Amino acid sequence: MRTSPDNLAEAIAGETFEVDEMYPAYHAVAELQGEKGAIRSTHYALEAEKVHAAMYANARESALAEKDIAVGKIQICTVCGYTVEGEAPERCPICQAPRAKFKSF
Repeated sequence: MRTSPDNLAEAIAGETFEVDEMYPAYHAVAELQGEKGAIRSTHYALEAEKVHAAMYANARESALAEKDIAVGKIQICTVCGYTVEGEAPERCPICQAPRAKFKSF
């Protein structure tokens, strides 16, 4: 039976693959083809995945310590996927979308 830390390690590996390999490759192809929309969206995805990997890492550390992770309100930018705990920023640090574009969970 897999443990929560095992599952979180697998999730981190998936996010790390996206950050280190997948989105940089997609971004390079988009640049090569001059696809401005794809250039923008792959940049957004890459930056959002970096945040997601860090959040999984924090959750794994809590699981390894056998503690519940304290999670407050989660805000997700509906434009680029940037995720933050607590209040949404005035503007998204990745895509510059206004606070109104964040969805609260």
